[in-house]
Amino acid sequence: MPSAFAQDALLDDARARLSRRDAAGAYALLADAETRRAGDARFDYLLGVAALDAGHVTRAIFALERVVQVRPEDTLARAELGRAYLAAGDADAAREQLRMARGGLLPEEASAAISRVIGLIDQVAPAAGPQWSGYLEIGAAYDSNVNSATQQGEFAIPAFGGILFQTSPENRQRHDLVLATAGGVNAETALSPSWKLVGAANVRANVDRVVHDMNAVFVDVTAGLRHTAGTQSRVIALQNNTAWVGGRRYRTANGASAQWQSQFSAGAQVSVFAQWSRQNYSGQAERDTDRLLLGMGAARQFGGAGPLSYGSAYVVQERARATAFPSFGHRGAGLRLGAEQRLGPGVVTFAEWQYEQRRYGGTEPFFDLARRDRQNDLAAGLRWSVEPRWQVIAQARRALAASNVVLYDYSRSVFQITAHRSFQ
Repeated sequence: MPSAFAQDALLDDARARLSRRDAAGAYALLADAETRRAGDARFDYLLGVAALDAGHVTRAIFALERVVQVRPEDTLARAELGRAYLAAGDADAAREQLRMARGGLLPEEASAAISRVIGLIDQVAPAAGPQWSGYLEIGAAYDSNVNSATQQGEFAIPAFGGILFQTSPENRQRHDLVLATAGGVNAETALSPSWKLVGAANVRANVDRVVHDMNAVFVDVTAGLRHTAGTQSRVIALQNNTAWVGGRRYRTANGASAQWQSQFSAGAQVSVFAQWSRQNYSGQAERDTDRLLLGMGAARQFGGAGPLSYGSAYVVQERARATAFPSFGHRGAGLRLGAEQRLGPGVVTFAEWQYEQRRYGGTEPFFDLARRDRQNDLAAGLRWSVEPRWQVIAQARRALAASNVVLYDYSRSVFQITAHRSFQ
């Protein structure tokens, strides 16, 4: 029986041949040892890659299947097994293995490459029946301002001759511990090689330890069509967003959205998007608005270990439907910039900044001026992939809202840790 040193030398020789693109030589070398080495995941992986590149697809599948049986977390082996199934003409099996590989610990550019291959498979051989994915989250947070309220205890109202008014304690900044939960599902089914029916539903709930009147539930539902042609995709969808605060329905928004996206290269992506919605506030018809948002975005992956950066810019208009209350409508513009950097296996750090300015219509009641707001939102944190379907996210967020109307001037800090489980 060969010694351990000889066995390692065999694998080293096979790797060297593969690096020289001598797949046939590597396969011939490893195939002779298969009867005594089968079951060794390192050996089977190299044998599978060499067999596949040398054109022995069935042998490659057998070898790579042995790897994922003993090492189900091996994303590289799953990616190669997906490639082998694709070469064998089994699109469904290839799609399944590639999706599992994409959910594991891979460099960003490898994950993006796998997504593109899956997209091509979906165009050539759409999956039979509906496909779905989902997630569940649970987390805990400290929120320094759960009601996004001013810290001012008193302020002057010009309409009443500058008389000082006291704000009640419940209308001032309040802090609390928060239990945050969320869940969602995405589904799609192919109508043709290039058209898909898509849908999504998400539910998010925040439960405060003390300030129960700020407990909130948010439900988002989307249904639409996606068209894919080469590296470009287009989506048009109907949307419903409903929010409950303090156990009562607060706002409902119904509308439509559209997006065009193009993958210009392996690491560069751009998009253009639009959204229109009709917002209705329960019991406060004077606040009802029609909202239109237009924007564009871009993302870029810099090299194998470089950062992923992204950004978007947009303009927004909310038109008050009640002509007697123009101050509830506004025009605004915003900018969002962010970056992610992989620190090590399964650990990613991220940071994001968003800025928005708003100019409201009409005159703010009691203050004899048109409201102007500027808001900065900052976020930073770490995302740790414990295993392919589990992540732990720790983050800090800071919001600074500056307004010429003291009631809307506030700051807020949130520190949160979340466990995320994905399903597919």
